[in-house]
Amino acid sequence: MVHHATFSFKKHITPALCVLALCAAIGCAKKEPVSVVPAPSTATHTASASPACEPDRNTLYDQGVCAYDEGKLRYAMALWREAYTVETDHAVRLRSQFALGAVRLAQAANDTEYAAALDLLDAWAKASPPGGSGENPRFLLPALHTLRPASALKEQKTALDKECAKKLAEREAQVRKSIQQQVRALETIHQQIQEKKKGLSNF
Repeated sequence: MVHHATFSFKKHITPALCVLALCAAIGCAKKEPVSVVPAPSTATHTASASPACEPDRNTLYDQGVCAYDEGKLRYAMALWREAYTVETDHAVRLRSQFALGAVRLAQAANDTEYAAALDLLDAWAKASPPGGSGENPRFLLPALHTLRPASALKEQKTALDKECAKKLAEREAQVRKSIQQQVRALETIHQQIQEKKKGLSNF
């Protein structure tokens, strides 16, 4: 009887243990709470506006600086050109002339535009008082970035001279070869003519 009861207990407890083991394997066991990291803030900070865009600075020069800082170079140059022409304040005219010349120098696409920008800066230098009139040197930075040191220009000139000399030598060799071929062709024709004359003289 005892043996039968023990067998019956084992018969019922074994499936229960299997179920518990299966639940533990598939994650039914108690888990620790997972901490949630808050998402980073998506708020953006706008860049501070140019001081030249402030309402109390409304000269054509300031408007041009504001446009320049916003990347509107053509509009900025147009405003400075107008300021250089119509502004009554001499200092504002000089600042506008310098800014216009510096930006045109950086934007020059050919020798003519480059020379025109230099002429504008030369005129500004002649009219500018000692110490200047508050011109902003940062307008020259883009132009300065395009300049090359004298040593680099010298190396470039040397390389160009070598390239030109090489091409000239190749061209001279081609011309010499062509002349030699023409001379040989003429000699062949002359020889053929002489042979024909000799043949005729034998009759």
